[in-house]
Amino acid sequence: MLANKNIVYSRKDKKYFSYMLLRLFIISFCWFAVTGCSANAQQKIISDINSSQTDQNLNIPKDKLANPALNQQAKIINSKISDLDTNSNLSSPANANNFFESKGNAKSKKISVAAGGAIRSYMTLIPTEQINQLGNPLYELRLFANGQQVASYMTVSGRAHTQTRDRNRSGTEAPLPDGRYKIAKSVTRGTIPEAGDRFLGLQPTFRTGRTDLGIHYDPSFNLKNNEDGTSGCIGLTNREELTQVLNFVRTYKPQFLDVSIR
Repeated sequence: MLANKNIVYSRKDKKYFSYMLLRLFIISFCWFAVTGCSANAQQKIISDINSSQTDQNLNIPKDKLANPALNQQAKIINSKISDLDTNSNLSSPANANNFFESKGNAKSKKISVAAGGAIRSYMTLIPTEQINQLGNPLYELRLFANGQQVASYMTVSGRAHTQTRDRNRSGTEAPLPDGRYKIAKSVTRGTIPEAGDRFLGLQPTFRTGRTDLGIHYDPSFNLKNNEDGTSGCIGLTNREELTQVLNFVRTYKPQFLDVSIR
């Protein structure tokens, strides 16, 4: 009887061990499958962010798209901005997921950051060595989405004969001062005809006597009517380019504008 009892126990043990091995195999298979799906999803997110699909959603012409070679410079700018943000109240991380409506699409789309960090979308204004037909200096407005430059536009600020005036004093019509600006969340109508029907306000984060600064298009660009240029705002050269910039702002909600033209 005792021998038979031991045999029964031995068979139960074998069944128990077989069951545990099968369970371990199923758990391992499921873990590898989930890990593989997660890796594929992350790779797809990175691909989507770096693809030109977002450029198509913004309706930016090819001649305004950033050269991929400039992204190395974008990395340098990002590094400098990170250093500046250490003590800045503008550096609070945005949500990793940003919802927006692109032009001509009523459905909300979702932009994700693969690394799980804040979305680094912003704009910069830098000088060029170019002038327009009336001698007004041209400044380059660069647009950055998720840390990558996606487009750039030629703009004016001030007038040809006001470039050397005090940029921190109101009424000089000089270009806007260097520094960081908060960008308005909504577009308003310009208070004067030269500001156009769409005006995106800019708020300096530093002490200055300048007010009512913003981004609009210059309806008198290259015209000999004594109105070429702006009173200090950033002026796009035409309505179409302003539309593209405003679409970028609506889509990516840039955190700030950095001006460095002197």
